[in-house]
Amino acid sequence: MTDLKLGSNFGSPSQDDWLAAVETALRGKAAESLVSQDLAGFTRQPLYTNANAPSETSGMPGFAPFTRGPQAVNNTYLPWHIAQRAVIGRKGVDNAALLTDLQGGVTALWLDFSQGAPEAGTVKTLLKGVRLDLAPLCLVPHAHGMAAVQPVLDYYDQQDAAPETVGYLNLDPLAASLEHGEIDALDYAALPNLSTSRPGLRWMTSSGAAYHAHGASVPQELGWMLAGLTDYMRELETVGVSPGEALSKITLTVAADVDFFATLAKIRAARLLFANIAEAVGAPDTPPQIHAESSLRAFADVDPWVNILRATAATMGAGIAGVDVMCVAPCTATSANDSTLTRRIARNTQVILQEESHIGQVTDAAGGSFYVEQLTHDLATSAWQVFQDIEATGGLCAALAEDSIGDAIRHQRAAFDAAIDTRTHAMVGVSEFPNLDEAPLETSASDQYRLSHQFEALRKAAQKSKPKVFLACVGDMASYTPRANFATNLYAAGGLHAVAGDGGTDFDAIAEAFKKSNAKIAVLCGSDADYETHASALAAALKGAGVVHLALAGNPRDLPEVDDYCFAGCKAFSYLANIHMKLGL
Repeated sequence: MTDLKLGSNFGSPSQDDWLAAVETALRGKAAESLVSQDLAGFTRQPLYTNANAPSETSGMPGFAPFTRGPQAVNNTYLPWHIAQRAVIGRKGVDNAALLTDLQGGVTALWLDFSQGAPEAGTVKTLLKGVRLDLAPLCLVPHAHGMAAVQPVLDYYDQQDAAPETVGYLNLDPLAASLEHGEIDALDYAALPNLSTSRPGLRWMTSSGAAYHAHGASVPQELGWMLAGLTDYMRELETVGVSPGEALSKITLTVAADVDFFATLAKIRAARLLFANIAEAVGAPDTPPQIHAESSLRAFADVDPWVNILRATAATMGAGIAGVDVMCVAPCTATSANDSTLTRRIARNTQVILQEESHIGQVTDAAGGSFYVEQLTHDLATSAWQVFQDIEATGGLCAALAEDSIGDAIRHQRAAFDAAIDTRTHAMVGVSEFPNLDEAPLETSASDQYRLSHQFEALRKAAQKSKPKVFLACVGDMASYTPRANFATNLYAAGGLHAVAGDGGTDFDAIAEAFKKSNAKIAVLCGSDADYETHASALAAALKGAGVVHLALAGNPRDLPEVDDYCFAGCKAFSYLANIHMKLGL
């Protein structure tokens, strides 16, 4: 029998061979030009090899430091709990909706009390028919603390739930104070009693997702989450809870973002960072319990169906990295209310990834990838430095009190906004390829920071009048089409509908077409050669036809008749905001 040697005819190219091929493809540019500094707080290389992989290994799944997962083999039937968020008081959130979610594949309920602490009757009505032993409750108390938790604890007693019934109270006063300011102090002394009466409950969470929602980078999210965990351990130790027991009663909550690899590496890094703390307090064999929620800061109110793709990428990253509970937001989560359809799509995103894509069947499927291992190491190193800086100044509570966390978040937000402004960070449906036929969602009153907020404001301002921009194309179609397409895309990001001219060099005909378009503004679209020959005369003709604002698609040049220029890398939001001002929108 002949041995089959696949790929035996292929050589083993060296890194020098790769570099030579890269420089040829880049036409003389250095390979370092492909290195990118990610706004989320880390550097991405164009190539990762064994030569620059981390010296330490990630170990094996099921063994400390648990970078590769807390268990050697995943649960085949339920790799992670599929959670659905229920914002108590939000339109459409009732007992029927929760039961529908559970019947459709949801295995945990994420009860969000952001709109107020619940009354006992509200909890009883909402959870009627819910099997607490089958569907764990994950609470989000926000600023209400024990006032939100106590009615749920009472409900456990009323239902004679077994003491071992699993549940997550998720008290997180430090994260709540970031969003709500000064809040009532948590009575830590009341928590140890729960270990006697209800040992299945985890008391607290340290939520990095809360800082992510306000605009934190990935290292900041991880570092501040670790600082919160440490502060809670200290507080619990003062009421007689050992650090080892405290670790088993505090979960970690992370944001699953549209950046697939960053999400994957973030969760692996979170376990590594937790292991450092666990080892330091003498509990090295304690794995973290990690809950993930899809990032709303990456969601948009305009063209909201794209949010389904964003949530899918986030869930893929979290699922492959291995989490205990995952909550995927409906694509309409930033609006005033959800629908039966959008809630169904949200839960089915997880069901499909588990039962059809089988992404949870292999424990840490990305482990061993030079890229993933290096990214995990880089994020853990950066986050540990953030954590140490916080500890050096007195801990997270002190940092929040003196607003150094707020300052850091505002600085990071400004960096994100600048990248969105120039479209360096592109958002499909928002700053790139907007769909103007899709009406924006009716938004809810919220302070939630979202990357899309600048362009959303422009789109909503233009929604009623639906202003037009005339594409004053010059030359033949092959010459003007690239910049006409660019301008159409750019103006649509501000809610302006493009009306294209026919091109050519008959300036009077182009000016007449502008008048018939009912547009007030125009943009010249053509090749550089046509601009050199015709731009000045065409600009004069358009000005004579009454153009309020005349732009040119291309790099700035000396044309007195042109009011502004749009090009790749220009400050798109500022450019469009100026046009809105000219149009009185």
